[in-house]
Amino acid sequence: MNDMAASVKSCHWWVHKRKRVLAVAVIICAVLLMFSNLEIFFPANFSEKYRIQKMEENVTWRKNILSRLHPTYKCTCSNAVFAKVEEKADFINRRSTLLEKYKKRVDPFPEQLVMVKGRDPLSYPVRGLTVVPQGTIQIPGLEVVEEVTRQEYKVQLQALNYGTLDITAEVAEVHSEGLDSKSVAIRSNSLARLNRQLLYVVYSNTVYDIDATESVTFRYLNYEGSIPIRIRAPRLPFLYDPGTNNIEAKVTIVTKTFLRYDAIRALLDSIRTFYPNIRVIVADDSRPVEDLQGENVDHFVMPYAAGWFAGRNLGVSQVATEYFLWVDDDFVFIPETKLENFVDVLENTNLDLVSGVVGTRGVKFTKMTIVPGGEDGDCLVIHDLHHWGQVPGFSQCYYATRVTNFFVARTDSIRAVGFDPTYTRQGHTQFFMAGIGKLRIAACDDVRIDHRSMRTKEYTHFRYPSHDYDKINKEHQYFKHNIKCWQSNKF
Repeated sequence: MNDMAASVKSCHWWVHKRKRVLAVAVIICAVLLMFSNLEIFFPANFSEKYRIQKMEENVTWRKNILSRLHPTYKCTCSNAVFAKVEEKADFINRRSTLLEKYKKRVDPFPEQLVMVKGRDPLSYPVRGLTVVPQGTIQIPGLEVVEEVTRQEYKVQLQALNYGTLDITAEVAEVHSEGLDSKSVAIRSNSLARLNRQLLYVVYSNTVYDIDATESVTFRYLNYEGSIPIRIRAPRLPFLYDPGTNNIEAKVTIVTKTFLRYDAIRALLDSIRTFYPNIRVIVADDSRPVEDLQGENVDHFVMPYAAGWFAGRNLGVSQVATEYFLWVDDDFVFIPETKLENFVDVLENTNLDLVSGVVGTRGVKFTKMTIVPGGEDGDCLVIHDLHHWGQVPGFSQCYYATRVTNFFVARTDSIRAVGFDPTYTRQGHTQFFMAGIGKLRIAACDDVRIDHRSMRTKEYTHFRYPSHDYDKINKEHQYFKHNIKCWQSNKF
């Protein structure tokens, strides 16, 4: 009886042991099967991608091309220019603040890298690539996304106008043709290896330009994508160091006078009443000349009747502050002439020019638009008493295209447009027409200046020229700006 029980117990033990062995065997087989046939459990090419990424010996670096991405030049300068440490710190802090504001104004939304992923079936960048002249950049995100197994995979990249294509490293079992040329072909029997090779594609600018756009074509089978690369030279900022926060350190007053010395002297006296220390620049083409030079007044004498816009150019060329105020010579400062209000708007927006109210007629603003007119020229449509909307944060200001001749503007912005000296007698709309698409302008109703018109007989003769002068000006603007006519629209 005891022998039978022992036999039964022994049998149970062997059966249990065999089940455990069988279970372990099943697990081992499953693991071996998974690692020998990963495609059963994962997407196609996964095992190959895994192996490639773990095998650094499959990549051969091309150091001469790689060095283009990492120039050896470094910006190192001596600080000996500053006599005292505290002077240096104050200077750097002031400059850093102004530089940050400048960058936000001129480029408030820096271009971001934008990718197209797996589109028919290519992935590639469509925005955000910039290279300096004769520089080299990597082209990120290049990939062929496909589930079809093929005997060979081949892509072609071609630069259109301004540069060449190359690779910084060679991946094993991948063949690249046409390196360091406009057209590069890359092929492999492995899609994973082909895509890895695409990680090392670079573009080098070889045709010099300071602002151009290259187009690189990315082809696979019948599919094609276009990759824009902007070639752009770094642009230096225009910063003006006021030293202090005084209005006199930020703004220079500029005017042009002609045969109206009583008027210009009244203007200068009124300026001294409200801003005794502010610099004033006077461009003068009168004859005979009366001396206007004085404390904080610079009097520039021009050839007789040199012209209205020529004088404006001269005056603005002598400004050394970030902003300047333009006034006509028969304006007069009053208590409502608050230049600080103008500066506040400019320093807290990206506007280039802000105007105020002249006399008692209220704020003036005008919309101007260009209407294409075909091969024979375009039309300038003038919408008087219309604006583009209120300036955010400044409900007293309205976006406009043309405003009055009483404004504070950014010096560097106005110099970039300039005043065409062809307009010697008349010229107002012509300046704002030239600024379309270049200047951000607004008119504000909280700053006012008085207008005391003074016109002598000789002045009136020059101020209102003959029909021939008007004809010459129209021909000039037609040729220069392709504007064949002005159209007024008050509705």
